[in-house]
Amino acid sequence: MKIKNIFKCLVAVIAVFTYSCSGSDDGDGGTTPGTGGGSGITSITVTASENSIELGGSVTFTVTANDGSNVTTSSTILVNNTSIQGVSFTPTATGSYVVRATNGSLSSANINVEVIPPVITALRIESPDASIKVGDTADFVVIGTDASGNDYTITDDATLSINGTQIEGSRYMATVMGDLVATATNGGVTSTAFTLPVTEEVAPGTFQRTVAVMDATGTWCQFCPRVSYGIELVEAATDKAFIIAAHVGDNMQNTASSALIAQINPGGTYPTAVLNGTIDWTFPEPNNVAQVTNLASGTTSRGLSVNSMVVGNNLQVYVSAAFAESLPNAKLVVYVLESGIDANQVNGTSYYGGVNPLNEASGFTHNHTLRSSLTAVLGDAIPAGNTGAGQKYTQVFDIPIPTNIDDPSEISVVAMIVGNNFEIVASNGGHTGEDKDFN
Repeated sequence: MKIKNIFKCLVAVIAVFTYSCSGSDDGDGGTTPGTGGGSGITSITVTASENSIELGGSVTFTVTANDGSNVTTSSTILVNNTSIQGVSFTPTATGSYVVRATNGSLSSANINVEVIPPVITALRIESPDASIKVGDTADFVVIGTDASGNDYTITDDATLSINGTQIEGSRYMATVMGDLVATATNGGVTSTAFTLPVTEEVAPGTFQRTVAVMDATGTWCQFCPRVSYGIELVEAATDKAFIIAAHVGDNMQNTASSALIAQINPGGTYPTAVLNGTIDWTFPEPNNVAQVTNLASGTTSRGLSVNSMVVGNNLQVYVSAAFAESLPNAKLVVYVLESGIDANQVNGTSYYGGVNPLNEASGFTHNHTLRSSLTAVLGDAIPAGNTGAGQKYTQVFDIPIPTNIDDPSEISVVAMIVGNNFEIVASNGGHTGEDKDFN
C-alpha cells in the first residue's frame, strides 16, 4: 500500500514539472515587441507647436509613434534637412521651413512651418559713418523694432528717402556739401529723421603717379593676345595701371573706340598699345612690364577722385580733378568700360598655351572694353579758373546705362586729366560701387 502511494506522488511531481516547462517556452507562440506586432512602432509623426510664427519667435516639435507614445527624446528633428539640437528651433530669416523627424530607420512625413516678418512698431536708421565727404557713397541700415523690443535689420524691406526724395536701395552718392536727412518707411511706420553730415573733399598736396594703358585691338587680330597677356602681367604687378581696350572691326567697336583708335593708332598697325596717351609700349609687351610700372611710381602734382554706382537703369559718376600745380589747357576724359565679355578671339601667338580661338571656355574674356565716353573722347576742356595751383574741378554724371552694355555688374569707370597733345598726366577709376579717393 505504501509503495502505491509513493508512485502516485511521483507521477504528480512529473506532471507539475512538465507543465512548468511548457509555460516558459520561447517558441513561436510568443510576441516580440518592436517588430510590428502588438506594441511595436512602425511609423512616426512630427508636429509643431505652431505652424506659423513671427521672425524672432521659436517653435517646439513633438514626435509621436503610431502606438501613441511620445518618442521625441529618442528622435532626431531636421529643419531643411539639417538636424537641430533639442526640440526647439528659432529661425533667423523669414520663409518656409521643411521639418521632418527620424527615429532609427523610421522617417516621418514632412511638415512646413512658415516664418513671417514681425509686426514692426518702430523704425530707426543707422550708418557705419559719422560723416562722409563730397563724392562718397553713404550706406544706410534700417532697423525695425517689434512690440517686445526686439530689433531686426529690415533694410531690404524698407523705403528710404533722402532730403525728402525717395531713393532706390540703401546707398546714396553725395555730390554736394551739407546734411543728408534720411527717413525710412515700412508697413505704415516711419522712422525719425537721421542726419549724416557731408563735408568738403580735401585734395592732398601730392598724388600717386598712375599709368593709363590704351590697347588698340580686335577679335580678328591674331597677335593682339600678346598685348592682352602683357596687360594681365601689369595688373598683377600694380594697382596703379588703368586699362582701356578700344576695339575696331568687331562687335565691340563703337564711336568712342573708333575715335580713340584714330588718336593712338593713326597708322592702323595692330596690335598697338600706348602708355599715358603718347608713349608706345615696347614690343614684346609681356617682356616690358617694367616700362609700364615705372610710369606708376613716384608722385605727381595732379590727381583724381572717382566714384560710380549703378542705380536702377542709370549710371551715376562723380569725378573730381585736383591741381597742386597749374596745368593750362587741361581736359577731363571719362570712359565707361565693361569686362567679362565672351567673344572668340583669334590667337596666332604662343601665349595662353597657343589655344585658338580664345574664349570664356578656355579662360579668356575681353576686359576693360571701351563702351562709351561721358565726355568728348579726347576730353572736355576744364575751365581755366579750375586748373590753377590749389584748384579743383568736379563733374557729376547721371545717365542711362549705355545700350551696348551687356552686363551692368561688369561696368567700370576710368577718368583722366589730359594735357597738350593728349598727354595723360593723371588717371583713376574702378568698378562701379568702388569709391576711389585721390590717389
